[in-house]
Amino acid sequence: MSFTCDACGKTHAGATRDIRMGLPEPIFTLDEQERRARAYVEEDFAVLHGPDGDRHFVRALLELPIEDEPGYFGYGAWVEVVEADARTLIELWNDEEGDRAEPFPGRLANELRPYASTEGLAVRIRLRDVKLLPRVELEDGEHELVGAQRHGISAHHAHQLAATVA
Repeated sequence: MSFTCDACGKTHAGATRDIRMGLPEPIFTLDEQERRARAYVEEDFAVLHGPDGDRHFVRALLELPIEDEPGYFGYGAWVEVVEADARTLIELWNDEEGDRAEPFPGRLANELRPYASTEGLAVRIRLRDVKLLPRVELEDGEHELVGAQRHGISAHHAHQLAATVA
């Protein structure tokens, strides 16, 4: 499936609206041997064992609303949380009433290109329906990704983002 973009006149590939990050950056940057020795990774949870203690990560969805079309562009990104919150998130993840929990603080654990310096941005993770990844809400700030989440992006920009992984 493809379409011609009204903004640039180019033909873009179809409906990719999500980018799923494979690993948190601190695990991704390890060489394979060290990764096997120090990291435990499941589909939506990960732990990095280190000399200063363990680091805990949860996958969640950072949505950027699209201004001129219905829907959003999403990053399936990793968020670092403290151990106690990781345990609570795991307990509530499949709980029918988990979406009633207060949001959990964390920090983005991925570089979400083409946005610069996103690793470490302060976020809140909000649980949703049990079939959905939790939602990432960026904390207020001047970062361009915060503006994109608050105000939306054009459909053209969403297609440009999708092209970075196509």
